Amino acid sequence: MAKKNANAPAAQDEPGFEALLAEAESLAEKMEEGGLSLDESIRAYEKGVDNVRRCAHLLRAAEEKVQTLLEKNGGFRLEELDAGPDADGDDEDGE
Repeated sequence: MAKKNANAPAAQDEPGFEALLAEAESLAEKMEEGGLSLDESIRAYEKGVDNVRRCAHLLRAAEEKVQTLLEKNGGFRLEELDAGPDADGDDEDGE
């Protein structure tokens, strides 16, 4: 079986990172509301997990592309970003 090239453009019918993440968030909200049947909840959970896995794959591919570009263009090095005390974006003071 042929291995997919991480540098190949994504198929046009496949949703991108933002669409996958938005759908996963929407599915999570529906499940939290509690209006779904058990079967619907299981299907929503499976779809959400699949979307999150696909998002993780897309992030890894993007990181590899950035690393390749950095290596090709002057030998820059990647450094871990300091996420700070509020990395999740929730400001306790409402700002």
